[in-house]
Parts: sequence; C-alpha cells; structure tokens
Amino acid sequence: MKKVLIVEDEILARLGLRQLVDWRKLELELLPDATDGEEALEMIRNSCPDIILLDLNIPKVSGLEILEFLKKEEMPTKVIVVSCQEEFDVVKKAMKLGAYDYLRKLNLSSDELENILEKCLVETEERITVHMQGIREIRYEEIVRDSRDILAGACNYQTLICILAKDTEELSRVTEIIHKWAETELREGLQIQKGNQYGYFLLEEKPEKSVYMELKKRAERKTGRELYMGIFEGCMEKTADIVRAAAMAEQIQLFSYYDKEEKLVFFQKKIETEGHSPRGMHGYLDSLKEKIRSFDREKTEQELHGIFGLIRQESYISINVLRRNFMDILGIYSMVAQSLNGALEEIELDGDNCHYQKIMMMESLREIEKWFLKFNDIFMEKFWIAYKCSRSEILQKVVKYIEVHIMEPIHLSDAAAETGVSSAYLSTMFKKEMGYNFIEYVNLRKIELARQMLQDGKMVYEVSELLGFENSTYFSRVFKRYTDVSPDTYRKQM
Repeated sequence: MKKVLIVEDEILARLGLRQLVDWRKLELELLPDATDGEEALEMIRNSCPDIILLDLNIPKVSGLEILEFLKKEEMPTKVIVVSCQEEFDVVKKAMKLGAYDYLRKLNLSSDELENILEKCLVETEERITVHMQGIREIRYEEIVRDSRDILAGACNYQTLICILAKDTEELSRVTEIIHKWAETELREGLQIQKGNQYGYFLLEEKPEKSVYMELKKRAERKTGRELYMGIFEGCMEKTADIVRAAAMAEQIQLFSYYDKEEKLVFFQKKIETEGHSPRGMHGYLDSLKEKIRSFDREKTEQELHGIFGLIRQESYISINVLRRNFMDILGIYSMVAQSLNGALEEIELDGDNCHYQKIMMMESLREIEKWFLKFNDIFMEKFWIAYKCSRSEILQKVVKYIEVHIMEPIHLSDAAAETGVSSAYLSTMFKKEMGYNFIEYVNLRKIELARQMLQDGKMVYEVSELLGFENSTYFSRVFKRYTDVSPDTYRKQM
C-alpha cells in the first residue's frame, strides 16, 4: 500500500481529512500526521511518503520550504496542497515548485479529494489492472518500476489501442464494447486500465484500419459522443515494450486537448511539444489585464478569443504550460476582484467555485475557452457595482443607502437627500453609470433577495411585507416582470 502524510497544524482539519475518504478502499496507508514543518521533514526523510496533503501556512518550516526540499532532493512524492491560502502568487509559486494540485480547505468534498488521489495513483503508475481476454484475470502492482518482466514469454503483442474516456463510467462502456467484439471475432488480447480515463487494449495481430474504425463507431454509439483513439503498432514482447507503446498511444490526449478533427491517430514516435508559452502571450495577458480592470466586457471577450487563437497557431505546446497560462488568466481576475474587496470564490459557475481546480481538470481547449467566456460574464455582473462605486463617491453612498434600506420602501428623493445631490442629477447620473434607472436597480435587488426567501420556504405575502412592497399583488407583478414567473410558481418550483 502507498503511504500518505497529512501535514496540518489544526487538529480539526487533520481529523476532517482523515475521515473524508475511505483510505483503505484506495489502498492507501495514512502515516502519523505532521503538525508543523519540522515534523513533516522528519517524516519525509524517515518514511518517504508517496503522497503528501500539505497546508502551506504551518509553523517552523513553511509549506513552500517543504516543496523546495522535495524538489531539491528530486523526490517522486506527489504533493496536494490543501490550504486556505488565497494569495494567487503563493498558490502559483507552490505549483511551480512541483505541487501536483491545489485544493481549497473550505468546503472540500470527499469526491473532490478522492478524484485527486486517484489521479495521483494513476500518474505515478502505481496501480494498473490487467485483464486477459476470456475467463482468466490477473492483477499486478507497480508495472513500471518492477524489475521482473511480468509478461515475458506470455505473448507477443502487435497492436496497442488507447481510448480516451471522460470518466470511469464511460470507460467501462468502451471496455464492454471491446470485449464483446473480441469474443465474437475470437480475438485474444489484453486490457490494461489506467485510472478512470485511459483504456489500453493489446492485440496479438495488426487489424485492418477498418477494424479500428468499426470499434470506434461502436464505442461512440455506446457512449453517445465522439471518442479519441490512439494506436501503436509494433512488436511488444516485454513489460517495458508495453509501457513505451502506451506512452506513444496516449499522446492522443494532445489531439483531444487541441480539439483536433482527426480522432483516430497512429503513433510511431513522440510528438515534440513546446515547453514555453506561445510567442506574444505576455502581450495578450497585459492587454487582458487592462480590459478586465476597465470592465470592458466586449473587449475582454476579444482578448480571450485572441489568446486561444494564439495557442492554436502553435501545435503543440505542453499541456502543463498551457494550464499555467490559464492560471495566470485566473490570477488577473483574482487581482481585480481583490482590488474591489472581493474574491473569485464568490463566483459560482455550474455549481462550482473551485475555479483553479476546474481549469486543471478540463481536457479541451474549446471547452476551456467557453468556460472562460461564461466566467467573464458572471465576473463582470458580480463585481460591476463594486467597480462603479470604486470610481464614484456618490454612487458608493447611493448603493450603500439602498442596501441599508432594502427592507423598506425606497424613493429616489430620499436617496438624493442622503447623498447631497438633487433627484434629477442622481437619476441622470445613476442611469448613465449603472445602465439601469434608480427604481429598476432597487427592484432588481429586492427580487434577488425575494428569490432567496422563497427558496427558503417563506410565503409570498411574508416576502412582500419583509421587502417593503405596498401589497402582495404589486410584489407579484414586479416579480413576474423580472423573472417571467409568478412568485407562487417560483416557490413551488424551488
């Protein structure tokens, strides 16, 4: 079993991590916890953990210093940073020092942690399951580092197929199709499953290209989407041959990441990838920073399109390099949010606010670009008011007045008197700066709160009274104007 070390100074956090996943099920052994950096270094030297869950903000020796030590000693340990650290520069430095991934301690779910741990096990190639075609089934550990030639003399394979799935469920569907085909065609072979995405299938002979195409079509009918298939053809007599062939065929991930139309690819050599950002990226990032700072939504979208166009001009750039570029983009948004006393975690996209992890897990440039454009829209809406208020003392006072009196009837004249300007000036200035007239903005804020109250189970008449509407009828009319449904209907739906 592989060893895991938790490095955390808070006892509740340590207990939480220990109870969050079934370590035995993952075939992982938990070492005694380290409560500070010195204890962590001692445990690392004495026990050589395979995986470390590391808090960056720990006493005596910092988390970054531990990462520096691991890098200097060239230790193969995978480090998952689990921290409340919100400073993007610190997180980025941790990733540059070799951290495998970053998880926010707040609201960390068992599924999230388990997925990352499984990916760690896959990438260190510590667990690969092998199935012989037919009844026989065998399993072996540490195929890459095992000096014994496990498969020596067992067979002479000529073909290795790698199919890239999106998750374990999809991979099992693909596996079922391949097995049925092998049984029908009386083919002998070997299946190697690596993690929850890569399915390798070895055959004793080289089929015609039409066979690969037919298998791909069957798998796509089963999964309901187009799949990427990488193929290596050549003599594979030993375990090391199979490992090398798998590395060749799994380069199909690059084709998938770049959304290439060619989805069935034969590989005979390693693809050369660039280890640096595309030329011109820094200029785009600087320009993007200015557009986001000025909250110019249209021009920000143009810059994002430009960045992805630049990436696609050069094939191929290392996926890890691109992920660092995407983290730089998120870092710009984070910097702007912080300047407005906000944080990226306030933004929820598709039910998720772990944006750094989301980007690290995505496997398609097309999907990443869509995600950033959607994220940009939500970001601009979320921080638009704060941005405008930061540029105008009058708007700042007005918005504050509205928030303080949101549970009461609010009138333009009262807000104007509070801020020391005339009603006419405030009305004109508010519309020009905010894009809404004063009453529209007040109603939008009230309806936003009304939605939450209705979701929490309050009755329509209660919400109407709490938010200072004249009566339930008027409240219902305003609610439907902004949501297209009545409050009664909305409450039942929620």
